[in-house]
Amino acid sequence: MMTLATGFQIARKLGNLYATSPNHSWLIASFCVVGVMAVIALGILEPANIAVLFEMNKPVPNGERIGRLMQRFIYTAGITGVMQIATLIIMTRVATQ
Repeated sequence: MMTLATGFQIARKLGNLYATSPNHSWLIASFCVVGVMAVIALGILEPANIAVLFEMNKPVPNGERIGRLMQRFIYTAGITGVMQIATLIIMTRVATQ
């Protein structure tokens, strides 16, 4: 979330948020990608980790539940990885224009 806010402020100061800026569409795409990553991290990955931690601390952990939570974690971590690659591509485009 901090990266999103910082990027917005820097783009605003540099004038890249104006619709006439060649970087405008790339920056909007970047904000969307970072926003999705933040929602996934805070809304899915972190709660799954906490749920696994609580389950592991039980006297008899439910292995099936831990497996389901970790499967969700792996899928969303993969989505986050793809989003990070998209961020690299977008930022390379912004830097070269």
